[in-house]
Amino acid sequence: MTDEIQFSNMDSWRGSSGKFGLTFKQIVLMHINRCVQNGSVEFRGGYNKPIQHSNFTSFEYAADTRDVYNNSVRLLRALLLGYYDSKMEKADKELQKDFDESDKELQEQLKQNQDMRNKVIREWQSYKVDWHIQLFEQLIMLSKRLNFFEEETSEEVM
Repeated sequence: MTDEIQFSNMDSWRGSSGKFGLTFKQIVLMHINRCVQNGSVEFRGGYNKPIQHSNFTSFEYAADTRDVYNNSVRLLRALLLGYYDSKMEKADKELQKDFDESDKELQEQLKQNQDMRNKVIREWQSYKVDWHIQLFEQLIMLSKRLNFFEEETSEEVM
């Protein structure tokens, strides 16, 4: 008797219970949808929103929607990093280089002109959103090359 070890294909794994599980492709598609939802709002900075109660006021933090979007795109990048092809590697390298150069420039501007600090920071926040949109565009093109948008048919016995 020969003992063989079999490994599941992680791209199509649906969990061990057989009832519910997500494939990697489904996870990526759900996260792409999250990026679209987070990027389809009015971008604004975070702030403390006052909530009036009968005899006191409390504050609830409303997240910076720019950072929420940027973070969702960064995590999509993390999901797809192992699937990068040569086109995506080149685009990612160029985007990262541009980001690093712009960050260095920002730091220099902040050192040189403290009076313009708020203006420089606003421009940087706008730049970061635009940069993440460019990264998202590249990740979508990669997902298309990987056929993540093909419909899957499933015949399951109920």
